[in-house]
Amino acid sequence: MSSSNSLTHLLNPEQKRAVETLNGPLLILAGAGSGKTRVLTHRMANLIAQGMASTDEILCVTFTNKAAKEMEHRIFKILADLSVPVTRELWVNTFHSFCVRLLRQHIDLLDYKKPFTIYDSGDQLALIKRVMTALNINDKMFPPKNLQSRISNAKMLGLTPDALRAGSPLTKMDPKSLDVFTRYEEEMKRANALDFDDLLLKTYELFRMYPSILEFYQNKFRYIMVDEYQDTNHIQYLLVQMLAKSHRNLCVVGDEDQSIYSWRGADISNILDFEKDFPEAVVVKLEENYRSSANIVNAATKLISNNSQRKEKTLFTNNAEGDLIQIREERNEYDEARFVAKTIQSLMSSGENNLNDYAIFYRTNAQSRVLEEQLRTLALPYRLIGGIRFYERAEIKDLLSYLRLSQNLQDDMALKRIINVPARGIGKTTVEHLEQKANESRQSLYSTIHQAILDRSFNAGTTSKLRRFIDLIDDLTAQQSSFKLSEFYAIVLEKTEYVISLKKEDTPEAEARIANLEELDNAIAQFEQERGEEASLSNYLEELTLASDQDQVDGTVNAITMMTLHISKGLEYPFVFIVGCEENLFPAFRGNEESADDLEEERRLAYVGMTRARNKLWMTHTKIRRVWGQEQMNPPSRFLKEIPKEFTQFSSATFASSPSRFAAQNSSRYGSGSSSRSGYDEYAQTSYDDDFSQSDNYVPKSSGYTKDQRVRHPTFGVGKIFSTEGSGDTLKISVLFQDNTIKKFVAKYARLEKV
Repeated sequence: MSSSNSLTHLLNPEQKRAVETLNGPLLILAGAGSGKTRVLTHRMANLIAQGMASTDEILCVTFTNKAAKEMEHRIFKILADLSVPVTRELWVNTFHSFCVRLLRQHIDLLDYKKPFTIYDSGDQLALIKRVMTALNINDKMFPPKNLQSRISNAKMLGLTPDALRAGSPLTKMDPKSLDVFTRYEEEMKRANALDFDDLLLKTYELFRMYPSILEFYQNKFRYIMVDEYQDTNHIQYLLVQMLAKSHRNLCVVGDEDQSIYSWRGADISNILDFEKDFPEAVVVKLEENYRSSANIVNAATKLISNNSQRKEKTLFTNNAEGDLIQIREERNEYDEARFVAKTIQSLMSSGENNLNDYAIFYRTNAQSRVLEEQLRTLALPYRLIGGIRFYERAEIKDLLSYLRLSQNLQDDMALKRIINVPARGIGKTTVEHLEQKANESRQSLYSTIHQAILDRSFNAGTTSKLRRFIDLIDDLTAQQSSFKLSEFYAIVLEKTEYVISLKKEDTPEAEARIANLEELDNAIAQFEQERGEEASLSNYLEELTLASDQDQVDGTVNAITMMTLHISKGLEYPFVFIVGCEENLFPAFRGNEESADDLEEERRLAYVGMTRARNKLWMTHTKIRRVWGQEQMNPPSRFLKEIPKEFTQFSSATFASSPSRFAAQNSSRYGSGSSSRSGYDEYAQTSYDDDFSQSDNYVPKSSGYTKDQRVRHPTFGVGKIFSTEGSGDTLKISVLFQDNTIKKFVAKYARLEKV
């Protein structure tokens, strides 16, 4: 058998065509689970085995180090099986590692010294803050993380400060941000350092400034292959175009239906417009899925067909039909988590699989908390991928530190953590000086700060900042015993302006942190519900401490895998649960504004999640979910409705007090029990009048408000007064907002404006 036949005899016709198409531009549209890695590695091995190129004349670029190592391993094995000697190195890299290899050789041409330093995001942020101080720019009006994001976005578009100042058609930048960007670049150059985005941008500049260098690499890499092409951003696109311009032997592999990273610069048009860039391109479609059951493949295919930004292709499989997709309705997120945990426990009892076979996906990291609690309750080990455990997240620790300090002023660890969080201008040197004085006097940091204010140990500015901090802590300490825990938590958020500071950052990371703080609000509300009169601050903090001691599960042991849907891409599991399939959660929209592009990306995210499952898939939603401590009723995700009913089975828990709003539709198919095809549209028409009694809906004149009076909240917008309870400083107001959610506020701190 020839080497070519040995390479392709196990491939399907389209895979074989892709592996044997060696010259000219090639677009491989690889559907989920269609064997794209096999095609890429076999194609590279074929180029070498056929003598078309040596191992160091082929550039293969992918997005993760893990994927690069896996591909390299497979290529070596294929070549060894073919008895083809490998005498030179392989160039299988991520974009960033490829650029580092080039810059290590040529950075001096850009007036940098060898070797240069690479700054991580923490180093970058610290330098931006230093630059802002030097330029006397207010970090409240211009949050450093916001500026960090703007600089990164500019570099991903291939833009320098000079290009922005000249008026780039790609994006604009305000004068203050541009000043920071300019000074930041000067400081980076002085430090002989590059940040992560610079690795690509400086390589692009190198190619533009030195055509001979570009020509050298164009000649060196006679064949170029790019994996996950739908995830490339603009600067990556430019680099690929430059390198492939002369020989045009460019093979890109990807799936526009799995383009889910626009928020970090990925441009879906790169793959959609490939044939415009290369009109002579050969297009090969890999449409056979080898991973999932037929029901899962067919359901996902129907779902994604609702998108318009896609190439025409239809995923299919010769796998068995398999189980129907289970769509499960539960009352709230706690019941949802119990259902998932108990289902896994029940399936595990069969002894036919292990915990590594199970994965739970969610739209936001904040959703993991309730799931973690239920898995711990049933003693089911789990591992979190791409995140840390809920109570170990920085923002959660920050707020818990405020709660701890308000209860115990001697808690130095809590005080040190939040003395400058959110940023209030109390620097590291000041804190170190305070710690030294506290150690010398054997007093707490709190007492030491009080004394330092009295003694005027610092300059007037620092003393004023310390006094404001102490006043804040004294205020919280005085109030913590006068309110329920959930109400006190809201006061802490209000007084510290923690959420306001995150909103000013205006980044996806800040949004995720706000969602986690919202989830902590929900956890406190659940604690109050379970413990009743015993739901004190001290009991809550004690319970958390005990829980965290039991929360150390070795990630190397057999365990359930939990992650966001974004992280799930490229992975697969026999059994998958996708939780929280509700409108306003999944799909989710930045700033609560729905756009066609955002919706299509959310649908692609659902498609990615569904196609991770091999054997069985559950998709769950709840009737009620707590958001910032208030119960919201969102309809089931539109994505559930877009899955044809022949591929699904609906079931609902039985509630004595509130029958399922999904009940009875299509009962001829599923019978009259608790399982049926869901009545999605009916759900969306439900009003709050169905769920609140008249006794709840009462507004006395003495409150200063009237029923249905219009008010405006600085965060949630315009709403109507729904009900009140209490009086004076403890008056609480419930407001029905325009998104049909009811939120309860302590009137004294709510900043409600009558309109």
